[in-house]
Amino acid sequence: MPEHLIRLNIPDKRRFFLVPCYIVDNYIKLADGAALKLLLYMLNSDEPAHSIDAAAAALGLSKDAVSDAAVFWNQLGVMSDSDGSAPVQSESALVAETFKPSPEPNKQAVLHCSYSPKDIASMIEQSEDMRELFSEAEQTLGRILKHADHELLINLKDYYGFSTPSIVLILAYCKDREKTSARYIETVARDFYDRGICDFVQIDEEINRKKDYASFENQVLRDFGLDTRLTSRQTKYIDSWRDMGFDVRMVSLARERCVDATNKLSFEYINKILLSWTEKKIFTPDAAENDAKPSAKQQPQASFDINEFDRFTLGIDSASSGKENTP
Repeated sequence: MPEHLIRLNIPDKRRFFLVPCYIVDNYIKLADGAALKLLLYMLNSDEPAHSIDAAAAALGLSKDAVSDAAVFWNQLGVMSDSDGSAPVQSESALVAETFKPSPEPNKQAVLHCSYSPKDIASMIEQSEDMRELFSEAEQTLGRILKHADHELLINLKDYYGFSTPSIVLILAYCKDREKTSARYIETVARDFYDRGICDFVQIDEEINRKKDYASFENQVLRDFGLDTRLTSRQTKYIDSWRDMGFDVRMVSLARERCVDATNKLSFEYINKILLSWTEKKIFTPDAAENDAKPSAKQQPQASFDINEFDRFTLGIDSASSGKENTP
């Protein structure tokens, strides 16, 4: 089968601008969409300098995105401020560079190092393992990596000590949760690291546990008829019910008992019911139903003594009760 080729199809070729070859050769793999847009915009312009506001409006990007792109090219020496100084970094860039895991007592602190695009380009050129990591990360996240992503991946590998398969596993988990920012990914990875969950098997087991609990929470929410986000306290209640060994049927039954007794949905009341069942070793609907039925010993007793009633209504003297009447 012939190789699929891509050709330019530009009807008007009268106007062109040049793109330096060294930029394409060395940095095209590192540049994200915003960085490439800004580069082409600047190369196409006859003006020597542009404001962040003007570039953002022309490119349809946020000011932060343009500022991040300018920082990227500035670190490579491709761009600079009109006065020769570096552009002011956006808030997102500052977060990416200053966000550091908090070390626990008696645990070696994990450093978060910053790298210039030149450093990263050199790593990609010299390390096949790093090239593989970046490639796997792009495929997993489904997008081109940004500079903050490159720094994150290097730190996860070199300073946290995660293997490439482990990092990809963490990325896939974050992708499933639709939270793929560098900051969120590092938060998840740091949580695993702080709890000693570092190798592939441990991470896989923990992710499956989290997915199992998330599925249980969603089932409980549907049963409760709730479409709002759970509070942290409600989440702790539901997770504790899972830890007690109850399935959704039992939680649903406890919810019914709660509503019957209080005419409202109360997580605290449901929790008391389930705690009571735990003490009684009740974990099935049949056992809960039997527990609700009073036993023979629990049958209600008469609230009065029949003999006392007779004596009161018939005028029988208690002293002569039980004796035969004589004429």
